[in-house]
Amino acid sequence: MKKITIHIFLLLLAFSACTSEESADLSEDLTEVSANEIILSKEQLSSLDLKIGDPISRNMSGEILATGMVDVPPENIAQVSAVINGRISKITHNVLPGKYVKRGGILATAQSMELVQMQQDYLETYLKNDLLSQELERQKILVSQEAGVQKKLQEAENAWKLNRAVLKGLEAKLKIANVNLNTLRSGEITEYFNIYAPFSGFVKDVMVHTGTNFAPNDVLFELINKDHLHVELKVFEKDAKYLQEGQKVLFSGEPFDQEVTASIFLVAKSFDQTNKAVNVHVHFVREQDEVHLIPGQYLSGRIQTAEKQVLVLPESAILREADGNYILVQKEKEENAAVFQKVKIETGLTKDAFVEIISPQNANNVVIEGAQLIAGGTSEE
Repeated sequence: MKKITIHIFLLLLAFSACTSEESADLSEDLTEVSANEIILSKEQLSSLDLKIGDPISRNMSGEILATGMVDVPPENIAQVSAVINGRISKITHNVLPGKYVKRGGILATAQSMELVQMQQDYLETYLKNDLLSQELERQKILVSQEAGVQKKLQEAENAWKLNRAVLKGLEAKLKIANVNLNTLRSGEITEYFNIYAPFSGFVKDVMVHTGTNFAPNDVLFELINKDHLHVELKVFEKDAKYLQEGQKVLFSGEPFDQEVTASIFLVAKSFDQTNKAVNVHVHFVREQDEVHLIPGQYLSGRIQTAEKQVLVLPESAILREADGNYILVQKEKEENAAVFQKVKIETGLTKDAFVEIISPQNANNVVIEGAQLIAGGTSEE
């Protein structure tokens, strides 16, 4: 049984047989080694299978893992309300969450005494408008024949304009409440009005039931149109520099039966300060893949970054510590010992067991195999 134990220490063990001037000089140098340096004796080096090398240049296209949520554009979400107070008298059969409804389809019928009053006010204003119009014409004729008073003409004109403004306002309200004005002008007043779907889509939520009283600010139904479904992924700040519109995004696993392809169509221009991430909007290449998706559903995607020439080291050369990533660089090698320095590095893409080295790019003589043994110590039985 062989047991090897590696210790980090600052001074070489003095060998009794070593009396040469060269050894004395080396020992003197090593007494000044800093805490970020590691010294291995000849015996320790011989017990380890270390490999030393330099960063190499290679083409690399990486993957950025990101999670997000299925979403639809704001214009494809509708919160349906009424413009007046009322009470739900009937909900259309099968208007339930998940139900598909066509644009203009009746979602519910409501009853409203406020609507009755509005119609009465409209009819009174409508009939009064004819009388005021006739009076205005009469005053115009009298003034033209010098038999009238200019002041009365102005009063008649102002009364007609004011009544007309009230009439137009009531017309607008009644149109929004889906009241047929031609029917109303014939004298027919209704206490019921219908609530319609503003576009074709799926019912997301129903907030009312038969007999519910509502006000204009109450949301009665919520609809979603899935025609422009997309995924909004969140990419962390460290990976944002690799993002470009048009990049391929791969999704696999639930809810898909096989790997599906999408592409980035929009990268947000600012960071979400809450989670230090940038929002990335993704569209699916094939519309049929959207059938599996539900707004609000969470997905994980793999963003394919562009291929580029970079300096890389094997993953085995990287020391991942709490305060960042490091490599071990061999500074000196004497007959009886070697000195290694821990150097903090900035890394980028990782693929096929290689890691992109962003900085420093001039590090040579790097421990590419055995770095973990030197830095942390190990035992073998």
